[in-house]
Order: sequence, then C-alpha cells, then structure tokens
Amino acid sequence: MAEDYNILQENENRYPRFNGFGEMLFWSYANLQMLCAAISMGKAKYDRSCYMVRAKAFKAYKEGRWNIHDLFENNIAKMKSDSVCWYCGEVFEEKAQLTVDHVFPRSKGGTNDMDNIIMVCKHCNSSKRDTDLLEWYFEHRHEFPPVPILVHYLKQIYLYAKENNLLDKHCEEMEQMTLPFNFKFIPLDYPQPKYF
Repeated sequence: MAEDYNILQENENRYPRFNGFGEMLFWSYANLQMLCAAISMGKAKYDRSCYMVRAKAFKAYKEGRWNIHDLFENNIAKMKSDSVCWYCGEVFEEKAQLTVDHVFPRSKGGTNDMDNIIMVCKHCNSSKRDTDLLEWYFEHRHEFPPVPILVHYLKQIYLYAKENNLLDKHCEEMEQMTLPFNFKFIPLDYPQPKYF
C-alpha cells in the first residue's frame, strides 16, 4: 500500500495534462468508478475491462452527459450506519460514542449542512482537527481512504466547485484561492483493487 500511496507524491507536474479543475476532478472520479467496477467484479488488478469503464466515464463527464450525483444516497448510508466511525470503521455500541466531524472544516468555510457532516469516533475527530480530509488520510494515516469516503469527498468537492464556478478554472489559478478543501490531495490514480 505504501508504494501505491506514492502515486500521489510522484506526480508533481500533474496539472498541465488537464484543461481545468473540472477535467482533473472528472479524471479522479472516473478512476474511482474504475476501482468500484473492479471491486464489484472481484478483480485484484485492473484489466482491459476496468480501463474501458474509466475511459467511458471520463468521456461522459467531460461531455456533460454524466453528472456526479448529489449526496442524497450518501446521507441515507450515513444515517443507517450511525454507530460506525466513517473514518476508521470501528463499530460502537452507542451512537453517543461518536462525534460530528465536518468534511470541509468549518474554519475553512465548511457548512453545517448534512452533506458536510459525518459521524466519527473521538480519536479520528481529534486527530483530523481542521486538516483537509484527504490530506489527513495521506499525510497522517499514510493510507488511501475507504471507498465510501472517497465517493463522498469527491462529490462534495464537485458540488462546491459547480456552485462556485470552479470547474473551468485552471489548477494554477486555484492555488491562489482560499478553498474549503486542498485540491492537491485529490488522487488522480488509485491503488490496485486488492488493497480495498
């Protein structure tokens, strides 16, 4: 897993290959769909069929034929798993043992909307504090987040970017902006499915 985490570190010059932040986000989400497809097909490694899923998804997102969904399904899942820490997966006997965490920290402009709230254990919450969620996973936990967290986080970024007209902005331009997320930690590639 540590080798695959280096995917994020190795790609220093990753922005020029995209025509804007939206395209970069669509590429990440298409790769996430490829990962989910591989897992659902029981594959330990990506193969041609997985890469076809990614290519189709990326093209459809860029052309506007597909949209990244809203967070309604994620919010239902959060309510049904109200005794599980969404970050570490630990199960608790009582819901009161969990605390509220803001996916986009309030100190960085995150809201109290249900889409931005996840129930997590006290240990994860105090460890993450106001750090960007993906930055916390990569820099502090040294691991890729679980798939449901990746899905939730990327959808949250997409909805924020769409609402604030960021999809057509160049990544270099966004580096100068104050955002509730650190887009530099958005993974462009994912480890092989055997790690999830």
